[in-house]
Amino acid sequence: MKRIVCVFLALMLCVSAFAVTAFAASAGGTLTGPGTVRAGDTITLTFNLNGSGIFGVSGVLSYDASQLELKSTSQKIGNGWAVEFNGNNFAVYDNNLANPINKNTALFTVIFKVKASVATGAAVKVSCNEVTASDGSADINVGTVTYSATIAPPMSSDNTLKSLTVSNATISPAFSAGTTSYTAEVPFEVSKLDVKAAANDSKAKVSIDSPNLTPNGTTNVTVTVTAENGSKKTYTIAVKRAQDPNYVASSNNDLAGISVDGFLLSPVFSANQTEYVIWLPYETERVQVSGVAADSKGSVRVEGGDNLIAGADNEIKVICIAEDGTEKVYTVIAKRAPAHDGSTEPTEPPTEATEPTDPSKEPTSEPATEPSVAPTEPQQPDEQGSGNGGIQTWVVLAVGIACLAAGIGAGVLIGRKSGKK
Repeated sequence: MKRIVCVFLALMLCVSAFAVTAFAASAGGTLTGPGTVRAGDTITLTFNLNGSGIFGVSGVLSYDASQLELKSTSQKIGNGWAVEFNGNNFAVYDNNLANPINKNTALFTVIFKVKASVATGAAVKVSCNEVTASDGSADINVGTVTYSATIAPPMSSDNTLKSLTVSNATISPAFSAGTTSYTAEVPFEVSKLDVKAAANDSKAKVSIDSPNLTPNGTTNVTVTVTAENGSKKTYTIAVKRAQDPNYVASSNNDLAGISVDGFLLSPVFSANQTEYVIWLPYETERVQVSGVAADSKGSVRVEGGDNLIAGADNEIKVICIAEDGTEKVYTVIAKRAPAHDGSTEPTEPPTEATEPTDPSKEPTSEPATEPSVAPTEPQQPDEQGSGNGGIQTWVVLAVGIACLAAGIGAGVLIGRKSGKK
């Protein structure tokens, strides 16, 4: 405030320094803002002064704090002028007394937040009271400058349709404001849907996007309703158009490429080459293979690539299906390395364990190992009771008895010779 007082004292000194008669200038002010104000809005008000030879302006800002919250102030005038607020008191002055106001000029803006509690229909008012301007020789009483507005009702959030009609097709289900998805089928001769729609709220806006319909395909026609408050709702009609009766479907079932995630394809891909190989380490149990159809109307299906067997050729099929349904099979052989000890995984599961012959024994959980050499079939005894190798039992007994008798006789002879000596 001291600075403001000094400025005005300087202006008064200028008055006393001139011996000639000074003519009082005139000045007027305005405080302008938005024409429509709602509870919760943020509004910007601009203070303008219109005069001639004005070097300073002062006044008091006044408003109802129960309705409005002052958020900020901002200087608009330049050319060496200053704008200062001390509470609600303000002063605007030319620091150099060199650039007077000679036309309608914006001095500053004030920004208010309208409190949400302000009722619809209530009047809000902001005033600049006791506004005084100075031309350097005299003070000019501008008086009170006021902005006022009546709180308008909240903006409508109604973004529904009142009607939706299609002149060249039948939509299903029948229109209802709460239903946003519809379908329609049209013959090939209908290339565009003729749609008309009206909003339920006169303040809402309706936009229709009805592109050309794709033959033998489904095209979405959309109707978007934008409410007064900006909220949107979209109604969609999925339109299926019949195929051109003279259309011939493509038979192109070539692939444009095959890719293997993390591994190289051998040989390099060619549309006419249908057999490929990839080499995989033992640690890789599955591989991702994909293909891209050369024709955008074609499709691709991949079979295989999981549970790869070590030490074996694993077949992966990449099948390209043309638009007309014909198929072309590209084969990728995935060669997974054997285990590090050189063994390979079995291609068939092991046989189940056999039941034990002794009922008192429980079967083991592991199957019995198979002998590395197949056993010979046991020989059946002949009718005379022959044993191993076909030798009869009585012959074996006779030889044994003879050997025993010979041993006894030899022992007796040796004993007699020893007695004679």
